[in-house]
Amino acid sequence: MDQHRTTFVVFDPSKGETIGTYAVYDAATRSYRRPTLEEASSAFRDILTEKKIDRIDILEADLAIGTSSAVYNVDVEGRQLVMKPQIRVQADRTQIQGDGKDSVKIEISVVDQANNLVESFNGDLRVSTSRGRLSAPGGRIKAENGKADITLTSSPETVEHVQVLVRDPLEQCITGSVSLEFL
Repeated sequence: MDQHRTTFVVFDPSKGETIGTYAVYDAATRSYRRPTLEEASSAFRDILTEKKIDRIDILEADLAIGTSSAVYNVDVEGRQLVMKPQIRVQADRTQIQGDGKDSVKIEISVVDQANNLVESFNGDLRVSTSRGRLSAPGGRIKAENGKADITLTSSPETVEHVQVLVRDPLEQCITGSVSLEFL
């Protein structure tokens, strides 16, 4: 069984931003079949009418089955999909006292597929937590040169799984998270 599928990706050539994708699954054969450019163009016509986008381009890509195109941008010059940068979230400790006073510094960095810091990333980030209190109002922070940090203070309770999620509101990066525990 083929573990890849041919997918057409419609994108904004001024930014390399993916707008939509098109692949065809044949229920009779239980497999993906290669769509035609005409089928993809017809399907994209509806998307483009809804979004009112004037200038678009279409790229043919071979994606592994189960891979979301949302984690890719288009390298416009190279005419290929490239992985978006990932938000890496690390805490100096994974366990803190659930006393409402203990805190942990959370370091955030934006890295490429090779795990190198993306120093060109200077953007807003949104941090949320399932428990505790963040040092920045509303969890709104700004990364500079690909780095940011925030402090999480525990709540007065014992919690086995506290999730801290960091996302880029402009969706230029893949969301990152870290799990902690309040003892």
